[in-house]
Amino acid sequence: MGYKIVRALLNFIFFGLFGLHVEGRENIPDKGAVIAAANHKSYFDPPLVGIAMEKRRISFMAKSELFRNPLFGRLIRYLGAFPVKRNSADMTAIRRSLAELKKGHVLCIFPEGGFVHGKALGRFHPGMAFLAILTGTPILPVAIIGAESLPAKKGPLAVVIGKPIPVRKDKPDDRNTAALDELVKQRIQAMIEDYGREKG
Repeated sequence: MGYKIVRALLNFIFFGLFGLHVEGRENIPDKGAVIAAANHKSYFDPPLVGIAMEKRRISFMAKSELFRNPLFGRLIRYLGAFPVKRNSADMTAIRRSLAELKKGHVLCIFPEGGFVHGKALGRFHPGMAFLAILTGTPILPVAIIGAESLPAKKGPLAVVIGKPIPVRKDKPDDRNTAALDELVKQRIQAMIEDYGREKG
């Protein structure tokens, strides 16, 4: 019940007040494990991805700093977030991630690791690619547009969901994780640029 109430409130805020536009919902698998990889602009990104993917309930790997604010931490926990310590091998977060994927859930990761301002994407950390290759889980690229200025709205606010990228199960190493990171990064960057041209 709490989840439904929070989701309804967020729908009202983002769709009703901020005019959120969502594209690509048809690309979300109806069932089965998938990793949603999104760019990261603001504290509003987790709830934006959560309400954009209305077909599925999502678990989020979110940086532990986000949970320092009790109100916001409670909100994103309602939406399925769990903390990960950045710049370390957080085994608790890794085990939780593997458990979510084993259950056939959607796991959302922000591979940049923190906020990256401006149009260009930042460096991707290897955790997202590592989990995908280790488990053979497809990656769903997600582009968040216009969230950087929230709660002030400056221009369009959108979430664009791309087609799933299939991933072959293998032993992760520096080579294959870097290649997968680069592919996902290119897909997200292309979606951001394409949306800008369409709405420009």
